[in-house]
Amino acid sequence: MSDEPSRRKIKLETRHGGSRESRSRRDRPCDICRSRKSACVIAIKPPCRFCELRGLECTFATGPRPRHRERNTPLETSEAARSENIGNPGKPASDRSKTEAQVGSPDSHVSPQASRFPIPSGYVPPSSAISASSPESERSASSSRGRQYLSLQELTSNPAPVTSHGSPAQQQQPEPLPKRHVSLYSHESSRNRHSLEYGPNLTAHFIGLSGEQDTDLFSSIRYNVLNETKFVDFNVRQVYGGDPISGQPPIHFSILHDSFPYRDQRAKKAASDAIEAHVQGYADTLFRLYFRFVHPVIPVLSKAGTIMAYAADKLSIPASLRGIIYGLALPFWTQDPALKDRPLISQAELFEHAHAALNRELDSPKLSTLQACLLILHEQPDISGTTESPKIWVLACQATAVAQSLGLHQDPSLWKLPPWEKSLRKRLWWGTFVNDVWTSICHGNTPHILPSSFSMTELSLEDLSSDENIVGLSGAHLVDVANQEFQPQAAASFLSAIELTKVLSDVLKDSYSPQSYREAILRENKAGRQNYLLRSMASVNKISSAALQYQPSTPSPMIKTPSPPRKGSALHDSGYFHLSVYAIKFLILRQLLAPATHESKSDPDSNLCRHYALAMKEGENFVELVSKMCTTDLHVFWPRHSRTNLIIGGNHLIYLFFCSATEVGVAKSYELLQKYQDLLSSAVKKADWSTVGLIRPSLLRTDSFFHNAAEGIRLSSRT
Repeated sequence: MSDEPSRRKIKLETRHGGSRESRSRRDRPCDICRSRKSACVIAIKPPCRFCELRGLECTFATGPRPRHRERNTPLETSEAARSENIGNPGKPASDRSKTEAQVGSPDSHVSPQASRFPIPSGYVPPSSAISASSPESERSASSSRGRQYLSLQELTSNPAPVTSHGSPAQQQQPEPLPKRHVSLYSHESSRNRHSLEYGPNLTAHFIGLSGEQDTDLFSSIRYNVLNETKFVDFNVRQVYGGDPISGQPPIHFSILHDSFPYRDQRAKKAASDAIEAHVQGYADTLFRLYFRFVHPVIPVLSKAGTIMAYAADKLSIPASLRGIIYGLALPFWTQDPALKDRPLISQAELFEHAHAALNRELDSPKLSTLQACLLILHEQPDISGTTESPKIWVLACQATAVAQSLGLHQDPSLWKLPPWEKSLRKRLWWGTFVNDVWTSICHGNTPHILPSSFSMTELSLEDLSSDENIVGLSGAHLVDVANQEFQPQAAASFLSAIELTKVLSDVLKDSYSPQSYREAILRENKAGRQNYLLRSMASVNKISSAALQYQPSTPSPMIKTPSPPRKGSALHDSGYFHLSVYAIKFLILRQLLAPATHESKSDPDSNLCRHYALAMKEGENFVELVSKMCTTDLHVFWPRHSRTNLIIGGNHLIYLFFCSATEVGVAKSYELLQKYQDLLSSAVKKADWSTVGLIRPSLLRTDSFFHNAAEGIRLSSRT
């Protein structure tokens, strides 16, 4: 037989890791694949590909059916069987849906196995769900179902189930799923249809205009890559067809399997186990503290999605994100009555395991990976550090790269995605933008995200309210009652922070580049630069005033009744925002007063002399802000860039002292520095490990100034 040249030899992947001929009977299919009469693809050991992707039990209990000759042709037999099912509605539904029940819910995500695949039983493409509304259309669809094939678009999106009347619902109930999958199945059927984030062992990567193939060509061809075993390594899903009239390109994502090497799986498992062992007995409390203190300031998580996943199976949350949630809640250990008398666990150890897991997860990033990247850089700084570590800038760049690989810089408004995922992608992108810009000033770097590099639309209160109301959801008891509803005040602060970041981005681009420095030194375009900086200062004042005067309202049905305000003043809740306001003001004033030279100090018409009074006034306002901060409880969440902003504020007071052209100015700036030093010294005495890292770097700079004050005065008189 092996010498017959006409025989075709097709190699198929088997559970033994090798390959076999298509007619070989050495490898029997599993029970589910046997009932479906489809190839049972097992790479190394069970489960097979189909059972693994559907979350089904892969068994080999049944044997092959007896072979006998049929009078009718296979096609006639299948057509007759279908006609019998349609023409006999009284036939028990359990008989007709036996195969479907064995296979699983048609809502499960179908993974692409080749360029074209037979349609699973009970599947109807979303585009045809409406047209199949009559019995006649159903019979037409049913009679041709055996010869239809899934398109690439249908293959990589979640299919819609159909009843006997063509409505997108499931008439017959599938077999009960294992307990571990019940909540996930219910969650997927109602929430995750067409989602890029949720898929069994699948990851979606954005394909940009300069990707491996022309984006317009992707729209007109089937494109998937087969490996040596003829298994699809990845294929392409289109989420938006583009608009030639408005010049918007088609948007595509490559859909890949999360095939992590064993060493990566072992490392992630070890990190996950170490994290859970470290927080054993405290996990739920830390989870609650995170949503009380951290989430209102940095709302990058889907509150509903995260809490339901945690309640169903907390290990379903990636180890890196889980460890970071626990770790960021540790500074508020004493805020919980159940924890305040217990010994504090180590935040550094949690973040060490989170970094180890995140390093492995970067190979196939998802939105949860980006959430971990955005949150991990807010680890409490070492109390002995006097300058910001360059590692923070590196981590912010990592987050930017992950966001772009997920396509978050593109506007998803017209994409075929769930509404909650569109809103989450928007808030994640703007969170990435805020991180990139504010982290860049820690060492005077240029932000990586430029206004021309993204098309994401503005974030709104409706976007921030998505998934925020969790009353009645599974796991709602894990969050304090006051945090179970949408908090408009906290959302408004986040929107104001984004507006401030836009101003800062423009200031850094236009005033802190080599070209702008050259213009300042050579006094080129003096009037234009001055007008631009004054307009920027006015924009900052406007944003700050609007944030202080904000009153919660209900602009749309999406926003529920506002929850009662949290304890503490507005300053207590948003001190980080006010520090950001003054940091931008001082960076603008630094350019308004430039160049800070000896000649400028002696020239009454120089920028330094003209704007010095404004700089002094803002310095006084800043010291007053610090005075209010130090009289309130500092045990709130401070984003990592807050301490850099406090350093910029303290250095502005030192800048005023050295740039003063009069004795009155010298005395006034010296007095401000003394008051500022006293305030920080008093705050440090009351601080603990969670707040001393915020205050100490700025205090050390002020102490150093007074230690070298006499020498500084002599130097200032020469410059």
